[in-house]
Amino acid sequence: MATARSVASGREVEKVRKTGLFGGTFDPVHEGHLALARAALARCGLDQVLFIPAARPPHKEQPGASFEHRVAMLRAALAGSARMDVSCIEAERDSPSYTIDTVRELKKRLGDHEFFFIIGADSLLELHLWYRYRELLEQVPFIVAARPSVPFAEVARAVAMLPGGFVYDRRSSTWRRADGARIHYLADVRVPVSSSEVRRLLARGRPTPMVPEPVRRYIERHNLYGQAERRAACST
Repeated sequence: MATARSVASGREVEKVRKTGLFGGTFDPVHEGHLALARAALARCGLDQVLFIPAARPPHKEQPGASFEHRVAMLRAALAGSARMDVSCIEAERDSPSYTIDTVRELKKRLGDHEFFFIIGADSLLELHLWYRYRELLEQVPFIVAARPSVPFAEVARAVAMLPGGFVYDRRSSTWRRADGARIHYLADVRVPVSSSEVRRLLARGRPTPMVPEPVRRYIERHNLYGQAERRAACST
């Protein structure tokens, strides 16, 4: 349902659901992703977060795990969470997964939701390179999580490069534009982990504490990220 009903002043009113859209390859999903989703739920008043794995990411090399495996790992990580789920919408296209097309399609399907798009500060630095990014800024507010490698000054410079003249409000940690576009900044979400580092650790057989246990078991069961090759080498 797009809306939830509540009672105010003796009559029913409809509350628009706030939905965070969290795109990425999730190759694999790790605790940093989950921490960011939980922070967005708590700090930005979201009702839910939809993880949207890219089927064919246009700006990155092809993922190490198939789309089906990445979806299964997300479902394992999110099992038991009533406010986080997975959308496979980007697998429906034969073309590359462009964020603006995904946002527009979800607006058609889900109706009266208020959408927010969740990214890390490192992705914000490249936002001006995204396909039709100007339209995207008009379509959804952004929630941007700090990254240890990206100082706030660099984030502020990236926002200043965007069109329309965003103005920063320190009290709400939000950049606002005259047309209503917003960029919310989560300064205290700085989990020092990346999927590429997780893959390197897995390939070397090193401990991976930032991978949820159900995901780690799935990786081992399906011999992902060099697990089969490593076991074969250890048995010779």
